[in-house]
Amino acid sequence: MRLCAFIFVLLLAFGAQAQEKKEPSIELGMGLTSGTYTPFWLRANQYGAVPTKESYATAGVSFGDFFKVNKRTSWGYGVKALVNLTETKADVLLQEAYLKGKFGIFELQAGRKKQIQGLGDSTLSSGSYIWSGNALPMPMINLVVNDYWAPKFINGVVGFKGNYAHGWFENQRSDVADFYLHQKSFYGRLGKPNWLFKFYGGFNHQVQWGGTLKYADPYNIAARNGKIVTGLKEYIYMITGQSMNVVGGDTATYGVNDGWNRLGNHLGSVDIGMEIDWKKAKVFFYRQSIYEDGSLYYGNNITDGLHGIAFTRKADQGILKLVVEYFNATSQGGSGGAGNIGILRGQDNYQNNSVYRDGWTYMGHGIGTPLMTLDSETDLSPGNAVYFDNSRVETFYVAASGKWGENEILIRGSLSNAIGSYGNEYTNALKQVSVGVQWQRPVQLMGYDAHLKASLGADKGLWKPDVIGGNVSLVLPLN
Repeated sequence: MRLCAFIFVLLLAFGAQAQEKKEPSIELGMGLTSGTYTPFWLRANQYGAVPTKESYATAGVSFGDFFKVNKRTSWGYGVKALVNLTETKADVLLQEAYLKGKFGIFELQAGRKKQIQGLGDSTLSSGSYIWSGNALPMPMINLVVNDYWAPKFINGVVGFKGNYAHGWFENQRSDVADFYLHQKSFYGRLGKPNWLFKFYGGFNHQVQWGGTLKYADPYNIAARNGKIVTGLKEYIYMITGQSMNVVGGDTATYGVNDGWNRLGNHLGSVDIGMEIDWKKAKVFFYRQSIYEDGSLYYGNNITDGLHGIAFTRKADQGILKLVVEYFNATSQGGSGGAGNIGILRGQDNYQNNSVYRDGWTYMGHGIGTPLMTLDSETDLSPGNAVYFDNSRVETFYVAASGKWGENEILIRGSLSNAIGSYGNEYTNALKQVSVGVQWQRPVQLMGYDAHLKASLGADKGLWKPDVIGGNVSLVLPLN
């Protein structure tokens, strides 16, 4: 944070001039549900803003600004805060609060800022496997190249982008306190922006690491005397994914789990894509492959991943985009398990972890795809805990958006099958159908240019009682 404050003062000293000012606004809204749960496509991928359960009322405020210093340097900030009131509690959420400074191709961000990781459609996707915008943004320091940088010496034919970040998980969790996120990504593009065909590929790497255990660990399996080591040497081991067996990692220092494996909980996706870009439309094909416990390396879970096609019309009216996806997480490397003789990898138990027992979550929401649900989000099991009890799931998904006059409409629908977990499979796959429709348009209210948005959603199936609900919100400028 001190570094970002220094950037802030430095850029002010350059005499930056405001550009692209974001006017402050206030948002008022409410959501109603016929049952305990909010309809799935009304609360998924909303950056933690919509409660999973209960009807609610909400009020929020947002503001931000962007300043350009010169051709290569700019800086900006943004804030969005909201309050959700339900029958049982009041949640105050700081959804975004960031400062950013850019020099050349690099941008340094600090604070909470929305982001998505992985190749896919950025507006209509069911959500990237590893980082979808489902959870509240995490506080982090992030050095990022947002747009593909194409070096002149290769005539712009190949471009690159990526990021390197350090983040902080919340201490309200039940499993571990004071632990961190390591994140990095690297993606390449083959083809100039104006070419008909362009090819994409890359990976992202996420790690939960460090911290102090909140639960009993008498045999030092998860850590050594309740503390997970976080020195400089361990940081290098962690960011490189170093096998501790190779460097002689000892369980007396690291605990059995890390000493025999790698430091921290490593997970992510390896992605490929292809784009066909015509004059009046474009099509983007993408595939996100899942890696976590080595199954992808051995090809055991090659059938798992997110597969998508996004069709976009370059027009102002009518149907503008159509997205079709198939998500599969049912293999997980097979039923054998990595500990069995002759079995390379298996039973990956995606996004769960034996050390970080609340799994790949932040503030009670899954960080990755919302299609893999938490115990607290369904009635598939009698508990109400924060961990993924529905990670072996497959989903067929379709979404479309368009504009007619000033009316914008977005429709989503999904059919999901819950398989259960290895050793605890359901006799038959448990189906769930979810739909959501969103409408929005600008409106005039007492002489102000306001924005009105309304949504309807419904769920039907065996994951939880059938439900129908809706929400409405009005955004008003404060100036």
